[in-house]
Amino acid sequence: MATRRWSTWLAVVVVVGLIVGCSSPDDEPEQEDFDPWQRPLEGQWARGDLHAHSAGASNDAAPESTPERIAEVAQKRELDFVVLTDHSNSTQDPWTMDEDPELYNTGPDFPHWELAKQLWDGSFMMVQGSELSPTSDDNSEPTGHIGCIPRSLTDFDPDHAFTDRPRGEVPGGDALQQALDVGCFAILNHPFGPVPWISYDWTDYGYEGMEVWNGGAGFNDFDELAVKGWACDLSQDRQITPIGASDNHDVEVEPPGSLSQPPLGYPVTWVWVEEFEWGHIIDGLDAGMVGITDSYDPFEIDVFEPDGRWLAMAGGEFEAEDERVVRLRGVRKSGDEERQLKLMRVSEGSCDDQRQEGEIEAPDPNWEIVEEWALDGEGEFEKKVEVEVEQGDVFFGWMRPQTLGAHEEDVAISGAVYTAE
Repeated sequence: MATRRWSTWLAVVVVVGLIVGCSSPDDEPEQEDFDPWQRPLEGQWARGDLHAHSAGASNDAAPESTPERIAEVAQKRELDFVVLTDHSNSTQDPWTMDEDPELYNTGPDFPHWELAKQLWDGSFMMVQGSELSPTSDDNSEPTGHIGCIPRSLTDFDPDHAFTDRPRGEVPGGDALQQALDVGCFAILNHPFGPVPWISYDWTDYGYEGMEVWNGGAGFNDFDELAVKGWACDLSQDRQITPIGASDNHDVEVEPPGSLSQPPLGYPVTWVWVEEFEWGHIIDGLDAGMVGITDSYDPFEIDVFEPDGRWLAMAGGEFEAEDERVVRLRGVRKSGDEERQLKLMRVSEGSCDDQRQEGEIEAPDPNWEIVEEWALDGEGEFEKKVEVEVEQGDVFFGWMRPQTLGAHEEDVAISGAVYTAE
């Protein structure tokens, strides 16, 4: 379960502030000054792609997709960080059915560890992760792909080799546990397809992030199923961080790409960081302080008291007392087609969870659209709505077409905000 590090830190700060602010028990605590409708946090948004493939070792990336070229294109597209997630190297060829048992589970699974770090500069980070890729006997059954994002770059073992073969003997949940055990922030990649062998088998729910938007074919029906899966986890008090990532395999693909050829950096996960350091990025992912877009601007959710006093942002908690005001803020990159901006509520225990081990079944979160706005034209938007909140409610924002087509762009998903326990 993802932790609420931000919420814990905020609670400590508030308690310490109250103690320091009272010179004696008889003194009345002073009313804190605040700027209405402003988020009083020091920090910045970092824009990154957490799922990209590079040439080398065992993967299906184009030969042009060297780490050096990925870093070059990423910076042209204004990415702050990229994680290389090459397939776990069991056989040195993930596509063939004619596998050599002598190559099973031998690695290397982090082939560009040192090179990735050499490509850093003051405004860009590259990290070598992995995508654990077990599969069924004939690729007809789900197992799942697990994104392994190293938490530490100093005491992580890049020589570790994952076990994902023989075929049909390594379930997705086993791969997930391997990612957690080696010290990774573990992401459930593309849990609902579009083909069975990359869908998840629901043998373990211990993932910390879920890829609710995979870059193939823009945003589509499979991504919507993933959003439902994430919302169902939220209703069951699993504080899972939503992730959007490109799954790029050919760095030379230009936007908007296609189903099998998504472009690097479309979509991205925005992570709120105190400082631009890898540890702070991991902290932001842990806390769920994120937003997802396919644009060059973040998508944000904040909760305020009715007088404009700030309470929480994505990943944060607030007390379920009286009225609260929820604000959604972002930018439409295109005005060609109308988009619907939705504030979604997921209630505790509301999900009709139809996920079963070994089956590709999406749950029904029974979510509520609290408020909906039609967005015409491109440019900035900011919407506020007063909401009656009940204990256990979780909220998130979503910008999307009313009806999904095959390859939708100009979509955005916020992280979740939680009512405090």
